[in-house]
Amino acid sequence: MKVHQDGAGENRLWRLLAIVILIGAVICALCGCGVRQKTIVLTEHLDDTVLQLDGQKYPLRKLAFYIAYEEQTVQEQALLYNADDPNKYWNTHINGHFVRVRAREEAMNLAIHDFIFYNLAQEMGMELDQDEIDYAASRAEDFWMDLGETGQQRIGITQDELTEDLLHMALAQKYQQLYAAMQGVPEEDCDVDGIVYEQLLEEHSYKITASVWKGISMGHVTLDQ
Repeated sequence: MKVHQDGAGENRLWRLLAIVILIGAVICALCGCGVRQKTIVLTEHLDDTVLQLDGQKYPLRKLAFYIAYEEQTVQEQALLYNADDPNKYWNTHINGHFVRVRAREEAMNLAIHDFIFYNLAQEMGMELDQDEIDYAASRAEDFWMDLGETGQQRIGITQDELTEDLLHMALAQKYQQLYAAMQGVPEEDCDVDGIVYEQLLEEHSYKITASVWKGISMGHVTLDQ
């Protein structure tokens, strides 16, 4: 003898199934289905492409300085916040962002800013004079020493590479000064958060490799904490 389920019963089953699926979808959205971004070790991914800017690929090693620079900058604030446990500041939520995540964003933003101005300087044949070269090299040496032995090992690049990065940064800053003068605006308007730079940025295309970049845990790359 066959038992037939009435239409009302079938409808209840479908409604129950739909509710279960909906709840599952909400949980996945809130929790990311339990999958967290894997933290990577900088030195093991130095040659991975992390940025494409105007068709040019940049490996992670070209952003190593910016990662270290941002870590050093934020760590100064972290030590003022809690000298005994600076990690508490890194994990703080400020203005809608975790400090650690915001620091990573700032490092990338600054790198893109400098790459754009450096490339523009290259296109017009701009060069640093000897005094500017010496000053940038001196800054690089000071920064390298400030990293300490642990930071020097963890940054993944050599002191010579760091010096080259600082020379590129100096040339970018030199072109920024010229660009501001040509636009008739204060130089700070061409800083990474300046209105004139934001307009310039719209003329360029870039893509960040999230699977690499989001694996960088700021505060734990060059810092021993």
